[in-house]
This record gives sequence, C-alpha cells and structure tokens, in this order.
Amino acid sequence: MRFDILPFLEKHYWKDDTIVIACSTWADSMFLLYHILETPYKNNLVACYLNHNTREQCKQEERFLEKLWNERWFKVEIADCNFTKIQKLYPSKSFEELAREKRYQFFDAVCNIYNTNKVILAHHLDDKIETYIFNMLRGTKLTGLINMTESSGGILRPLLDLEKKDIYQYLQENNLTYFEDESNSENTYTRNYLRNEVLPSFDRVHPEHKRNISNLLSYFEEIKEHLDTEVNKFLLEEKYFSVSKFILLSSLMQKEVIREVFYRTNFKSTIWLSEWNIAETIKFINWKNNKTKKEIQNMKLFKDWDKIMF
Repeated sequence: MRFDILPFLEKHYWKDDTIVIACSTWADSMFLLYHILETPYKNNLVACYLNHNTREQCKQEERFLEKLWNERWFKVEIADCNFTKIQKLYPSKSFEELAREKRYQFFDAVCNIYNTNKVILAHHLDDKIETYIFNMLRGTKLTGLINMTESSGGILRPLLDLEKKDIYQYLQENNLTYFEDESNSENTYTRNYLRNEVLPSFDRVHPEHKRNISNLLSYFEEIKEHLDTEVNKFLLEEKYFSVSKFILLSSLMQKEVIREVFYRTNFKSTIWLSEWNIAETIKFINWKNNKTKKEIQNMKLFKDWDKIMF
C-alpha cells in the first residue's frame, strides 16, 4: 500500500506552519506521525498526547513518545489528568463523552500555544463507518451520520480513505512500533461490540460494503453542505438569532438551526441531541413568555423578546 501525506499537508498548510496532530500512540495515529516525519514538515510537527491514567499502559505510551521525540526531533505536548476523579465530577456523562471533551479541550489549548487553529486526527475509513452505524442506531440526523469529513472547522482528517487493515499492514511491513488499547478487545462498550462483532459480519453480506457506505456518506455530505449554507445565512450573528425570522423557516430548517447551535456549543458534536430535545427547543422559541432560558447539555438559550441568545 502506498500513501502520500504530502499533498494533504501542502493543501492545508504553508511551509512554515505548525502541524499539530493528536497522537494516542496507537496504530492509526502512529501511521500518521511516521508519514509526516518523512516530509519537509517534520520540523513543524507537534504531537499531542493526553494521558487519562485509566490504563497501566498509559505511562509506557508516554515514555515511548518522549523517546521518539528525542530521536526524531519533533515537539511533543503531554497532558496528564486524574480521569477517575474527573468522572466523579460529571456523573451524568459517559466515559467516552467525557474523554472526548477533555481531549478536544487539550487540543484547543495546544493550538493556542502554537498559534494555529488546526489539529490533525488519525480517523480512518473504518472509524467513519463505525461512527455512522453507531449514530444511526441512536437516531442521529445528517450531522451525526456524516460525522467525519476531511476538513471540519479546525479538525483535519487525512486518512478517511484508508482502511484499518492497510494501516496495520504498513506498520508491520516496515517494522514500526505502535501500541494497542487493550480495552478495544472488550465488548463492554457499544462501540467495541459494533467493531468486534457486528461490522465484521458485513463482509459476508457484501465485500465492498465499506466503499459503498463511504459513497453514501459523500452523498450525505453534499446534502448537508447545502443545508449548512442556508443555516449559516440565517445565523449571521454568532451569538443570537431573531425569533420572528425563525418562525418563518420551514420545519426542516428550524431543526437544522437548532442542531447547528447545539453543535457550536457542544464541542462540535450533536451526538447527545435528540429529536425530543429539538422539538422542546422549538417550542421554547415559539413560547410567548420572555426573559426565559433553556439548557440542553452545553447549549444555553436565553430569550429576550425577539432575540434568542446562545
């Protein structure tokens, strides 16, 4: 398998720009790291590792990345947290949700330090399909179904056309070191069950299912791009919108506006936004009472006459 990361980097960065990547030390992120280290951008590279301290292997991964840093002369930013303690502070949030939030907060902090607004993630095609199935089963709409694109806000994903097996094949053929999350083999979490039990069975139904699903998601992206254009026209102001203009929108557009506001205020995710939440929010907006507020996760809406501030 041949993969060239250079055209992607040249598309999104100038030659002196800092390249911030998320690095878990697992196969996908190490594949990405090794490839960037083979380009002229290697001296601009900053690898981010967040140690959740939830596995014994975390310290070993951290030491490995520091050792590689000294050998290959790129920068590493490591954050250390007591995730068990953090979970106790947010009992209503799942491990996966909270871990994702903390990772993105860490990435944002590193980007601020290095004066950049982009971070590269190592999501691949299998991740994209897994998330699509996971979100579909939970009733997520277009945003959640698409879930991963090459460029979304400050998030870049250059590996979305690569299958997981190709990544492993490259690392093994080139004798490159990477780590595995031992918890991935346990089916306690829904995602792991989908990954280990459900999705492999798709091969028996249609051997080209990954490419077919990828094409379907590309079609969804085109639809979403059109909707986003219309929603952003409506949300010209970043922190409020007009009630009187909102009620003139079609039912679909009203829902998309709520999803966009939720997305902006919840770490660029709509995973936890239900259809019931959307209906209740629209009802709140149409409510005659003023000087009221509504909260869903991190989305906080304040009604002040003809304005909904968020």
